[in-house]
Amino acid sequence: MDWTTAFGTVLTGLVVVFIALILLILLLTLFRNIFGSVGHKEGEKPAPKPVRAPAPAAPAKPAPVILSDDEGEVAAAITAALAVILAEEGAGKTYAVRSIKRVRTGRSAWGTAGLTENVRPF
Repeated sequence: MDWTTAFGTVLTGLVVVFIALILLILLLTLFRNIFGSVGHKEGEKPAPKPVRAPAPAAPAKPAPVILSDDEGEVAAAITAALAVILAEEGAGKTYAVRSIKRVRTGRSAWGTAGLTENVRPF
């Protein structure tokens, strides 16, 4: 194989790629200029963006949540368990349970199917 042919082929390929990229840039700029000015009249400025008012301050204390009997028993059991554990570790600190939320465990059916599909041996 002749080295001049190889270098000529590489140089031709690079030139063609860069010319194509330049043409794409020019084409996209032309489209932006054409379609960007379609909705605007000459001399008309776009409307200023409205200024948002600052968000109101959050209340100092959230309202207490009233639980039903079953939920109250669960909350009491959780609070008692935390109190015992934290009393051993706490060194005189006091703790309060503000809210109790259920944590979702496990994966959804779609997640499990995707996992088994992707880790299945070939």
